[in-house]
Formats: sequence, C-alpha cells, structure tokens
Amino acid sequence: MKELFSGNTTIIIHSPLMNLTEDERGDWFKSEQESGNAVLGEIAKAVNDCYRKYD
Repeated sequence: MKELFSGNTTIIIHSPLMNLTEDERGDWFKSEQESGNAVLGEIAKAVNDCYRKYD
C-alpha cells in the first residue's frame, strides 16, 4: 500500500506494483504488453481516448 497526497486528496494505492522501482514497473508493463495482456490493452485504449479531441 502506498499513500500519495494531492492538495486535500489522499490517494491510496493497493497494488504490489508500487513496491517495484520505476524501472522494474516499466519492464513489467512492457513484458505484459508484449504478452498480450488484454486488461492493459483496454487501459491503454481508455487513456488514449482521454487525449483524443472530439468534434
């Protein structure tokens, strides 16, 4: 578990990924994407959709 603070908001992350270093997390995500992890694919699509401009 890791707690982060942003203004008046407390963010609590309950993921074992937070125990990894930034490089280790990057390696984990890369290997999962290469193996075709469907959940990560959907998350990436959702994030990219947030940046897309709609008319």
